[in-house]
Parts: sequence; structure tokens; C-alpha cells
Amino acid sequence: MTSISHAPIIVVGGGLAGLVAATTAARNGSTVVLLEKASAVGGRATTRERNGFLFNLGPHALYRHGQMQHTLKALGVEVHGQLPPTGGGFAIHGGQRHTLPVGLTSLLTTGLLRLAEKFELARFLSRLPKIDAAAVQDQTLASWLATNLDHERSREVVAMLVRVTTFTNDPDHQSAGAAIEQLQLGVAGNVLYLDGGWQTIVDGLRRAAVDAGVRIVSGAHAASLERSNGCFVSGVTLSDGSTVRGRAVIVAATPADVDAITGVTNFARRLPPPVRVATLDVALRSLPQPKATVAFGVDAPYYFSVHSASARLAPKHGALIHVTKYLRPGETADRDVERELESYLDMMQPGWREVLDFKQYLPNLTVTHTEITAAMGGVSGRPASRLDAFENVFIAGDWVGPRGQLSDGVAASAAEAARLATAVAAVAAA
Repeated sequence: MTSISHAPIIVVGGGLAGLVAATTAARNGSTVVLLEKASAVGGRATTRERNGFLFNLGPHALYRHGQMQHTLKALGVEVHGQLPPTGGGFAIHGGQRHTLPVGLTSLLTTGLLRLAEKFELARFLSRLPKIDAAAVQDQTLASWLATNLDHERSREVVAMLVRVTTFTNDPDHQSAGAAIEQLQLGVAGNVLYLDGGWQTIVDGLRRAAVDAGVRIVSGAHAASLERSNGCFVSGVTLSDGSTVRGRAVIVAATPADVDAITGVTNFARRLPPPVRVATLDVALRSLPQPKATVAFGVDAPYYFSVHSASARLAPKHGALIHVTKYLRPGETADRDVERELESYLDMMQPGWREVLDFKQYLPNLTVTHTEITAAMGGVSGRPASRLDAFENVFIAGDWVGPRGQLSDGVAASAAEAARLATAVAAVAAA
């Protein structure tokens, strides 16, 4: 049984959303308790160390101009990282390696595209920042590409870029507006691979939360909400039978967990499916092909990147590599997919098995809990932070709110949930 009996604001969940929400609410003057069912906070942002190699759960990148980066700076959390390498990349088509067209020189010299396709892709990239993404949120990516690009290979390249920036492999349902927004964000500021992995974000947010006065209780499994009357919740009941009472609750969890805890929502069945990947994370004592550090599949949904070529994630001379397959909705990865990823690694880093230190295969890793589809109207179709069924219960996560995607959606929804909870708690206390 937890020793906490009362806190004006209760945050359920100690992932990035819960940490941001709790810290923001505490800095707004509220007393906050954060309940985390695991033994430590961090969730999917944790980084594991093995033999000096730092393993994120699959490939992670922080958008330099995104909401999470802005939030970290506002909360005084410093992270350090490097831009991905701009040269030496490959685009894979038909099993053949071509120069990755990421700039004017590589676009002109790559053998991936014919001349007409090069001009078309160059025109697309030049006008990308000016495209009105809001106007095509309810159009599918496949439909938008068919309307705006004449050449199939050009469409394949843009779809490849969308997979890399959104992790989504579903052009027939994905919102074109959401896809374009994320492409624009990447072009505007690129991303950082973080020195020390995403654990540095977790540790920084945890310190910021504690410094702001947040009480973090690990091993506290929230089971349900306790209502005092009608739509007002008076506390959170834990699996051990104890209750933490409060004036407002923020549930920073998965759609299924929100359904279970609130007892009234039906997000897990109503929302589009999650975005998932299969990833092979590999630690090598040395890199057989030092110049082959990144490759994107054009006609197949694969990603290869030596993240340690940019960030400090490996010991001297070592290499930390992510090889990933973007899964279709409903697709389940198995050992056959692991062999596919190993074959991709064979192509990019022949001889890797002779210098292998450690590998982990994560076959069905959730990247974000809801795909942003055209049918839901794009980002505006995601659930709001305020739950209509309650006066004082709010939600946060990568699947909540109309702003931001991936970790940026986490930060935006957590800040909004904290704002709303703080206001409600203040009124209840008056």
C-alpha cells in the first residue's frame, strides 16, 4: 500500500507523457504525485547498457524544432546529440544500392532516378515547406501522391521519406496532411541522435520533476478511478486496494490502459491501430564498412542506420546499428522478419557476424499508439486531453491532442493536460 494518501493532482504513468505532465503541473504551483506501475520511470524511452553499448528500444530521434525539444528547454532539461550524417547514405531499390538523394548534388548524381524523376522530386522538395498540410488532413497519402506526382519512382521516394519521419507504412490510410507536416518538420530542422540515448531525457525529466516537488511512487499500479459524485473523481484506487485522493487526475497511458482505468472509454477499439515496427538492434566491436552508415528502402519498408556514427552510444571503435522494418497495420513480425533484417545487414555491413558483440530483436514494437489516418481527419481527429465523461480527468500520450506527432505529440498533450488539471484543481480547492 502506498504511503501517499492525498495529492491535488495525480498523474498515472511515468513515461515521457507522465513526467512532462507532472513536472509542468508542479511548476504551475500544484502538489503532484506520479504513480508508476513499473520499478522505474521512462517506459519506451528507457535505454539499456550492455558492455558499454547503449540500446534504445529501436531507433529514436529528437526533432530539433519539435515540441518535445521546446518542452525540454522550458523545463531546464539539457540533452546533447548530433545530426545524422548527410553523406554516404544509400537508397535501396530492387536489392541494389543507389546514392540517397538528400541534397542537390546527390539528387543529380544518383542512379535511382531518371532525369524527369529527378526534376519532379526537386520541384517537390522545393515547394514542400509551402504546402498547406491542414488542407489535406482528410486525404490519404496514396491519393495525394497520385495527384501531385506523375512518376511512380518519385512517389516511392516520397513514401520512403514519410516512412522514415512517421514510422508509418500505410499510404492507403495514412493522412497526407499528417505525413506532410512531419516531412516539413524534418526539413526545417532535422533531428538529433542523442549522446547517451533517450535515457538522458528520462533522467533529465525525472530530476526536473523531483526538483519541482513531484512525489514519484514506483510499483504503484493504478486500477480504477473513485468517483465521489456523478462526473467528479475523488481519487485513484491502486491494485493493492489503497486509494490516493486528489482533485484532478491525468492518465498518461495507452488507449487500453485508459479504458481499463476509467471504465467508461473505448479508445482501444474505436481508434485506428497502433504504428509498429520490427527492429534488430546490433552492437559490433568494429564496423566492417565504415562509410556505409545509413540506407533506406525505396520499394520495401526497411531502414538501416549506424546511430553511433553520430551519437555517443558505443565504446571506442564499436558500432550501434538499428535495422528496422516498418510494419503494415495488422502485420505480425516473426523469425522470418528477423532473417530479412539480418539479410539487410549482410548487404550493408558484410562480415558483421564476425565482430558481433550483442543483438536484440524486437519483433512488434509499438512506436505510437494510434496511426493518424485520413478517415479520422488527420491530427485533429485524435482524442482531446479532456475526457467528456469526467469533470476532472485528463489524458496525455502520443495518441492524444491535435498537435505534434511521436514524442512531440507526447509533449504537447502532456502540457495541455497539465494546464487543464491545474485549473480544475485550483477551482476545487477554492
